[in-house]
Amino acid sequence: MKPLRLILFVSVFAFLLFSCKKDNNLHLDFGYAYFPGDVGRYVIYDADSIVYSEFNHDTVEYRYQLKEVIESIFPDNEGRPSARIERYYQYPKATAPYYDNVSWTLGNVCYATRTQFDLERVENNIRYVNFVFPIKNYEQWNGNAQNTLGNWEYQFNGINQPMTLGSSRFDSTVTVIQRDTSNLLIHQFYKEVYAKNAGLVYKEIFDVYDNSTNISVPVVDRILGGVHYRLTVNSCGRQ
Repeated sequence: MKPLRLILFVSVFAFLLFSCKKDNNLHLDFGYAYFPGDVGRYVIYDADSIVYSEFNHDTVEYRYQLKEVIESIFPDNEGRPSARIERYYQYPKATAPYYDNVSWTLGNVCYATRTQFDLERVENNIRYVNFVFPIKNYEQWNGNAQNTLGNWEYQFNGINQPMTLGSSRFDSTVTVIQRDTSNLLIHQFYKEVYAKNAGLVYKEIFDVYDNSTNISVPVVDRILGGVHYRLTVNSCGRQ
């Protein structure tokens, strides 16, 4: 092949290769829809938790409903658009129907910032990195990268998967395992599930401990203290 034709061939090949990569990036789904972030978006959760008390050697169960509403968008201290999320609580009556004519009470406020590369959420003045973009199965990151709580390796475990939670059916969800560790004294399992165009639809915290080292019995079967907490979507939409 003559030099001029060789140069022309290489140039055209490089152009086509670059164009294909650029086109692929344009069609790449980064996963931003897993946190819609628009004002008025809400999710109502059924919450249930079991608290294991070390002091009175008893367990206490709690059930209530939690509603998270994106009330407004504001610039954070770095000028980034952030969502103000108001959290309302509703406690059941003693008899069914448990939540009829029960008012919502504003409990607290948290904030979420979705950037090009991650989703950061601030709760109790602590910033967590709940998500990274683009989503990739088994991708890992430090969920505590923006705080001083120590390194926790979060990981995607199942992306773009259909899921049914209660009476709600979602075509596409992604699961984040935030913590999964166990030894003779502790068991910690933290998980979140997000759905496209809805946001967080499930959350579980199972964090228990014992102070004995009975190796014949798993720590989850000899719990001294801790909590098992779950949020499951009841309904979601826009106000």
